[in-house]
Amino acid sequence: MRIIVDGFGKSVTKRDNQIIIKENGKEKDYFLVKDISQVIITGKGSITFDACRLLAQNDVDLIAINWKGYLDYRLTPPEKKNVNVKREQYLSLLDKRSGILAKRFIKAKIENQKATLGTLAKSRGNDKKLLEQRDKLSNLLNKLNEISNSKSDIIRSKIFGVEGQASVEYWNGIKYIIDDYWGFYNRSKRYAKDPVNSMLNYGYAILQGEIWRAIHLASLDPYCGFLHTDKYGRVSLVFDLMEEFRQQIVDKTVLSLVNKKQFNLDDFQFKDGVIVILEKARKKLISSIYMKLSSHINFNEKEIKYSDIIVSQARLVGKFLEGKEDYSGFYLRW
Repeated sequence: MRIIVDGFGKSVTKRDNQIIIKENGKEKDYFLVKDISQVIITGKGSITFDACRLLAQNDVDLIAINWKGYLDYRLTPPEKKNVNVKREQYLSLLDKRSGILAKRFIKAKIENQKATLGTLAKSRGNDKKLLEQRDKLSNLLNKLNEISNSKSDIIRSKIFGVEGQASVEYWNGIKYIIDDYWGFYNRSKRYAKDPVNSMLNYGYAILQGEIWRAIHLASLDPYCGFLHTDKYGRVSLVFDLMEEFRQQIVDKTVLSLVNKKQFNLDDFQFKDGVIVILEKARKKLISSIYMKLSSHINFNEKEIKYSDIIVSQARLVGKFLEGKEDYSGFYLRW
């Protein structure tokens, strides 16, 4: 179970083995800590030291997402104790394991971009424009496969070159099916200038917290990436693994909400040069993303939740680094 603490004047406290949610000092709800997997704070409020301790003792994550749709911070339980995984993670930067993982993260991303465009094309009577964009991604996958396996420092720029071209073609396809009403002309990433980019940023912040939790459970170092370079304060491995899940979890959810007219322009506000989502719409978006994470799909011949696939993929990275299993990225075929 995930608890979302949204709005203002909220506080999180502890009572015995329970987490208590209060609003303006009055108790609104309570939950047994054993039933909680994550606490997400999206408004302004407070949390007691006792509540933090109880969450940590029970291996429960706490993340905070700010009004701009970025993950502000994450409070984690103590680090996992499998030091061998971290050792191999650092050593792999000196050999081809790092490059293999970097390529496979992007292969999975492009495959999911293809699948998303293919699904959209099929739902629109095999729309030619969307199929053309999907086929361009197939050609870029061939280019990615041609990159030799070497350590990531040597091949990173080539991988990002292919990834960048693929993203342009993918977002050109997505832009094609979004009504001009939304003013979505390209993927702007930070500092959203339109509602669709604002929703995407917020969705990716939620996904970032989910990926970070999985990497923690897998005993990996979130700051040591293979595709994304080391940079002070950047959780590079989190951004690496996120590439496999952006389309299926966030992009499809946002597109569904937009195309089914679940939002309108009045649900957004221009603040400090950035488009932000107002509270009612934000709650709907958060709920939709977490419903997707909790939904089951058929993957590797099993019915499994997206959230469990994320944990499985993080652990598979560790097994690959230790030489126990090969690594295959997560992607769905359309």
